[in-house]
Amino acid sequence: MALTPAEINSKLVVPAEDSFTPVKESEALFMYNLIKKHGLKRTLETGFGYARSASHIISATESKHIGMDPFQKHYGNGGLENIMRLGLESFLEFHGDYSHNVLPKIHAEGKTFQFIFIDGDHKFDGEFVDYYYADLLLEQNGFMLLHDTWMRSTALVMKWIETNRKDYRKVPTGLRNVAMYQKVGDDKRGWMYFSEFYTFKSVIVHPVIEWLNEGEMTAAKKFVLKLKALLR
Repeated sequence: MALTPAEINSKLVVPAEDSFTPVKESEALFMYNLIKKHGLKRTLETGFGYARSASHIISATESKHIGMDPFQKHYGNGGLENIMRLGLESFLEFHGDYSHNVLPKIHAEGKTFQFIFIDGDHKFDGEFVDYYYADLLLEQNGFMLLHDTWMRSTALVMKWIETNRKDYRKVPTGLRNVAMYQKVGDDKRGWMYFSEFYTFKSVIVHPVIEWLNEGEMTAAKKFVLKLKALLR
């Protein structure tokens, strides 16, 4: 059953105290429109949360979508409940396990995908492992979308792609917190190839947002959040 983004967002349930956790409506709409525009069908994502991204992806493809999240219980199974609330459960293949366990199995099965959304573990090593397997699973001309570009870990993965993988091109999204790459060729690096990929991006932004998300909500934090909202 295909739903419009407006219908999805009207029915999606996200606890007020967790309102900063999910993918934004604008980001989910971007995925929906991208998938519709290019007629993409084979999709996968790492991370699941409250299923805003998954519900938009499924509604755009009307096809099987693979998601994974070992911490769904930490969300009160809110993502899975949202998928059922929206009547999309028949399109979802969900794995309640870590992506570093799930992705190698999917690769071994010989599956490939046209769109992959990376929004799981945000430590650099975990995110890079997700990227590594996503690259193996992504079809030629397929799209890979990375979330939370404000984080140092994501910024470094992005920089690595841009300096080491000439077979990917960065595609403008018009959004501040996602980065998209399209696979446009073959990986022709020699076995010793390596290009430095350090970046100063988010050196200040990352610790500020980390501070905002840790501990009690103070007056200073409320002021910064209001300022951030005004600058959007």
